[in-house]
Amino acid sequence: MPKSVTWLSESEIIEKLKARPRVQGPLFVYSSQAGGWTDHVLGGLVGIDDHGFHRGDGVFEALRGVKRKPYLLRAHLERLKLSAQRIALEIPEDINDLENILQQGLEKFPNEHTLVRLYVTRGAGGFSTSPRECLGSHLFIVISPFAAPAPDKYAQGVRIGKSAVPVKSGIFAITKSLNYLPNVLMKAESLERGLDFTVNFDSQGGLAESSTENIVVLRQDGVLCHPPLAGILRGCTMMRLFELVEKAGIVPTEREAVIREADVLKAQALLMVGTTLDVLPVREYEGKAYPLHPLAARLRALIQDDQSASAHI
Repeated sequence: MPKSVTWLSESEIIEKLKARPRVQGPLFVYSSQAGGWTDHVLGGLVGIDDHGFHRGDGVFEALRGVKRKPYLLRAHLERLKLSAQRIALEIPEDINDLENILQQGLEKFPNEHTLVRLYVTRGAGGFSTSPRECLGSHLFIVISPFAAPAPDKYAQGVRIGKSAVPVKSGIFAITKSLNYLPNVLMKAESLERGLDFTVNFDSQGGLAESSTENIVVLRQDGVLCHPPLAGILRGCTMMRLFELVEKAGIVPTEREAVIREADVLKAQALLMVGTTLDVLPVREYEGKAYPLHPLAARLRALIQDDQSASAHI
């Protein structure tokens, strides 16, 4: 017998969506379409005709809320603006207004330490690839509880490997767009291999980045370096880390260094850096073991002290 499919009313659809299983804990959602905050996940529903959904046509950011204050907000908003400009996408809120909207949500959220995501989609249109058919862009802000990696990851370090997923190139490497399929494949790859992360290399053999994290290398010569920004996402935490290291004079640095796999294998230390990680030491790359370097804990403390200071500004 053919399966009988029910025709649902709008109210029945909403009730079914309310009852669906959820992975996340409490959420606050701001929608520029609705013009306000809600504590229900349905407040962030995106229509199937939104180009952000069916074409990945949009940009986003993720940042930390520390004691109900956004950490590195200006850096993240600047990157959001640049990403939007590169794809000719208008952000439907003034940046100063956006800061105020976000702060209102953080002040009411039940947790002091949060993860904030900002999404800008092209908006509702047809189902072609033409951006001109869209009626106007949409902004969503999502606040959820922050969960740091397990303490043993910092105490023992993480295991990483070389990714088989090709690096993004050109504008796609430096734009934080909603099209994250390569990043998803990298994360799936690491899970399948029993690793914490994988990192990829460009066509010339230069180290690039991980799925949602930057990688920083303390080379054999004692210089702390990161890959060229033309081929990776400009990590806000990574850039702030280098500013702090250089200001404190902790170790010599080299920005935008070409780092080959041979350099990785000979390095004193490898460090994963990102919004949700701060600074996380690597204990193994493709079977090569790295002793836990004291610099990792020192740099993590540097970022965390900066977060605490920023939370009181």
